[in-house]
Parts: sequence; C-alpha cells; structure tokens
Amino acid sequence: MEESMNQNPEAVEALISKLFTNISSLKSAYIQLQTAHTPYDPEKIQAADKLVISELKHLSELKHFYREKNPKPVCVSPQDSRLAAEIQEQQSLLKTYEVMVKKFQSEIQNKDSEIRQLQQQIEDGNQKRVKLEKNIKVRGLSMKESEGSGEENGVFPVDLTPELFTSAVESAFKAIHDFSKPLINMMKAAGWDLDAAAESIEPNVVYAKRAHKKYAFESHICQRMFSGFQQENFSIKLDNATINKESFFHQYLALGEMDPLDMLGQNPDSLFGKFSQSKYLMVVHPKMEASFFGNLDQRNYVMGGGHPRTPFYQAFLKLAKSIWLLHRLAYSFDPDVKVFQVKRGSEFSEVYMESVEKNLTMDETDEKPKVGLMVMPGFWIGGSVIKSRVYLSGMKLVPLNEYEKAYPVAVDAHANTGIDEKLAANSSTQNEQQLAQVALTISLYKARYTRSYMLKVAKELESIKGKDYPAVRDCLQQIDDNVSQLSQSIRELCRYNPKTGITDGVFWHIDNVDTWISAAVTDASSCAEAFPGHRMSKMKATIKGKVMNVAQLTSNALALFHRYAARCRSAANKKP
Repeated sequence: MEESMNQNPEAVEALISKLFTNISSLKSAYIQLQTAHTPYDPEKIQAADKLVISELKHLSELKHFYREKNPKPVCVSPQDSRLAAEIQEQQSLLKTYEVMVKKFQSEIQNKDSEIRQLQQQIEDGNQKRVKLEKNIKVRGLSMKESEGSGEENGVFPVDLTPELFTSAVESAFKAIHDFSKPLINMMKAAGWDLDAAAESIEPNVVYAKRAHKKYAFESHICQRMFSGFQQENFSIKLDNATINKESFFHQYLALGEMDPLDMLGQNPDSLFGKFSQSKYLMVVHPKMEASFFGNLDQRNYVMGGGHPRTPFYQAFLKLAKSIWLLHRLAYSFDPDVKVFQVKRGSEFSEVYMESVEKNLTMDETDEKPKVGLMVMPGFWIGGSVIKSRVYLSGMKLVPLNEYEKAYPVAVDAHANTGIDEKLAANSSTQNEQQLAQVALTISLYKARYTRSYMLKVAKELESIKGKDYPAVRDCLQQIDDNVSQLSQSIRELCRYNPKTGITDGVFWHIDNVDTWISAAVTDASSCAEAFPGHRMSKMKATIKGKVMNVAQLTSNALALFHRYAARCRSAANKKP
C-alpha cells in the first residue's frame, strides 16, 4: 500500500474513499433488512436483501480492481497467499449463491402453491357455474317461461337442497294438522260420535289420553293425501304432459308463492287442479259432507271439474298445495326422494320414527312400544332419513306438569336448586314411589332422545371417517347402557305394589333398582367426561350438554329413589 501511495497517491485515495462509501452503503442496506423484519414485510425484506447483495458485489469488484492494478504482492509467499484469498472469496460467493438458490426454491414452491390454489378456485368456480346454469335452466327463468322478471312475478332464486325438502315436509305435516281442526270441529257440530269415528278409522288403538284420538283423523287425512305419492304422475292422467326434473321443479316454483285458488281460477284443468279434485273426493266422505252442509252440491260441483270458493274448500286447498309441492320437490332431486310408511304394530325405531307425543312412557307389560298410527310418512333423501311421525299405542302419559312443580331441578338440567325437602318429607310412601317412577321416566325419555341424536351423529362421522367417531361411538354405547338400566329400573319399580304393605321381599326389588340407577348415573357421567375442556367443536359441545342433562336427571331420580327406599326401611323397622 505504501509503494502504491508513493507511485499514485490520488488513485489510492479514490479507491479507499470508494471502499468506505461502499461499506457505509452495505451497513445501510443491512439496517434496512433488519427493519423490514419488524413488522414483517415480505416485499421490503426482498428489496433490502437485493440491496445487500448488490453492495457485496461492489466490494468484490473493488477487490478485483485493486489486485489487477497492484499485481505485486507484499507477502513473503505471494502465490500461496493470493491463491488462498481467491479460494476464500469463491467459498464466500458459493455460500451466497446457495442462500439465493434456497430462496429461489422457496419462492418457486410458494408460486406452485398459489397456482394449485388458483386451479382449485377455478375448478370450484366451474362447478358452481354448472350448478347455476342447471338451476337457471330448471327454474325456467327465460322471458317466455316466466312471463317477466323474477321479482315482478314474485319468484325468487331457490336452491334445490335437502334443507328445502325438509322444510317442505314440515309444512305438509303442519297443513295436515291445520286441516284436521276444522274437520273435527264440523264433525262435532254435526253431532258425530268422534270416539266411534276414530275407532272406525283405526280400531283397537289404545290412547293415553282421549284428546289423542285427533291423530286418528290426521292419519286418515295423511293416508289419502299421500296415496300415489311414490308415482311420478301422483295417480293423475297426464295427457302427454312432459315429465322431467326440470318441469317438476318449475311447477314447484310456479305454485310456491301463489294462492292456490287464484291459480285454479286461471287454469282450473291444470295438473294441480285435477289433483285437488281427486284428493278432495277421497278425503271428504259423502256422508260427512252431507252432514256438514245438508246436501252434496259442493261435491257435485267438484266432480264436475269446478273449484268452489267456499271456506271449507279453500282450507282444503292449502293442504292440497303443501302435499303437491312436496311431491313436485321430491321428483326434482336426482336420485328421487323415496317415501316410506310404517305399518301398524311395528316396533318403535328411533332411527326411522318419531313419536308425535313426547311425554309418553311404556306400559309396564310391554317390552318395546308399538306403532298404533302413522300420522306422517318418512322419507329417504340421499343418504339421510327424515323420520316418520307415529303415535305409539298402549303408552302411559307422564304427568310432567305435576313433576315440574314438585322438582324443577329434575326437568331443567341447568338448574341446581336441589330437592324440595319439605315437600318430600310430607309425602307418603306411595307418593314417593310415584315421584321416583316419574323421575325415572323423564330421565329415560331424555336418554332416549340423546341416544337418537348420537346415533345420527355417529352415522355421519362414520361415513366421513371423522376423527371424533371413536369417542362418539364409545359414548353412544354408554348412553345405550343408560337407557337399558333405566328401563329395567322402571319395570322393577312397577312390580312392587305399595298397597300390599312393606314386606321383606320389597327390599330385593329396591336393591335391584338402586344398582341399576347407580350404574346409569355412572355411564352417563363417564360419557360426559369423555369430552373434557371448554374449547371444543359445536358437535362435541352439543353432545356433552345433552349427556350432562341425562346424568343430572338420572342423579336426581336416584336421590328421589333413595328417599323412597329410606322411608320403606323406616316403615319396616317400626313393624311390631
């Protein structure tokens, strides 16, 4: 350096100045790189990184420039020293290139991931486009078919989903119930013997309550309205009418927002008009109509192809519309929705059936409840089941209102008020037995309801191979055991008649009941403990809430039973 400065001092000073300037720029670039990490900014980091590399390249260029201008080394072994410096420099460059290669590979992977995401979005968009095109085609929203825009005609976009069909089923069930009310009231006004009429519809059904005979009339309406539902033409002569899924859904949309009488006024001979006429003649018997109105004028008018504007016929048209829409919707799906009916006398199945009355319990002589009436059929839609509504024959009515007044904690799982000590202390042995039996019955009902829900969840998880399936399956087995033990407890408790007095034999029954109820509490509690913690999915939280409800109710029933057992033992000790 000294020799170089003596020979050309200006050049050396310029080189040193440029060297320090380059080092300052490198320092500034490195500070920018650090700043870009807090907060993290990928774009700033990339820019600062490029600047650091650029400054390092400038330093390398200065080094080469100096060596080219000053080939004479100052060291004792010039060749070895220079070679070692070159190797070190190349190694440093190699490390820099390795870092850059890894960075570029990472960027390539990120771009590939973005490309895959975009391809998936394009695929999803194409599927949605195809679905929308199909729906638009099915709905027939062209000017000629819709005769105007959707908003002008009151027709709004509707998605063909299982939820839409489920809603239509609920509407049909409500329509059957709503039409049965005026029908029963008119029968009363006309002097009909409703007990005899219900017996003639479905003989030998054992009703838990006289008011439940209304289900016989609802069943009568349902059977006739759903006759032919499994056929595409609904037992109507079509006269070369086009049958396809598009036309079915278009008919559903066309009638959905319209008043049925207005539609029939525009086109009385339409398919819906023919359907309404045939079903009216099936549902309303001539003798029934004659007793209502004193003549058959309305019936004759309907048979002639007319649609009278009487209040009774208008009420019927609301029912006809709901069943017609349900049928049109069922055949709009691919594959078609299938309807299934439940025969009288069939064993009750919580998978395929739902009781129209919830506060019923088994008669002590029956092992399993039997179907007395089918009030509403069930449906298969895809892989799911919409349960049929049935009335169970030979059941007992649970006096829920009395029990709620006496022990609210046993009905409300979220309450924790304990047992009313004064009420229990003032009750007799027989009353305490009845209260324990009612408490067990309520627990059994809740346990069955929970088991039904968990069966559905387990089936869905098994089909998709969900990770929570093993836990739900094990919990379901424990709830199933809970149901079995509560059923055994109720039957065992019913075998003892307190009117015969306290005998030694009664304690054998008491011990059995105590064992079964205690086991039922343990099973429900163990099931709830299988879902620990507070942060869980909605499905897990729902299951845990229902199971804890069962555990609380069963525990309350056990407390009532223990009080009853203690009174029995006290009475036995007082015997001479």
